[in-house]
Amino acid sequence: MITVSNLGLNFSGTNLFSNADLKFTPGNCYGIIGANGSGKSTFLRILSGELEPTSGEVIVAEKTRISVLKQDHYAYDSYTVLDAIIMGNPRLYEVMVQKDALYAQEDVSEEDGILLGELEYEFAELNGWEAESEASKLLSGLGMDISMLYLK
Repeated sequence: MITVSNLGLNFSGTNLFSNADLKFTPGNCYGIIGANGSGKSTFLRILSGELEPTSGEVIVAEKTRISVLKQDHYAYDSYTVLDAIIMGNPRLYEVMVQKDALYAQEDVSEEDGILLGELEYEFAELNGWEAESEASKLLSGLGMDISMLYLK
């Protein structure tokens, strides 16, 4: 759950928004709509912790993860949909790439083996084994066919 309490953002003396209160609860889908320049992306940057509000607070419940992809829709053209979704959790994606690169090596040194063990542990801690299933649920919840996960 994510709670927004008395949130405000001021740019150069102009309020973009103020006194915003909102509670995002599990099991619901939310959309943010508005005209260009109205602050939708800025609000999301505050929710993700990338930008500090002028006032108020965002409270993210323990064990709640916020995944973010940048707005550049061309940035993900060379990736599968599954990879792009996982990129919303940068550390998980980084661990996956490192693991795959090490497993692809013909010869694995003792140091590589130790690093693989550490990466496998972190992968499990980041729920990496459930990433594909969670991505499938995400697509399904958006009314999309899960076969899209493997498309570029």
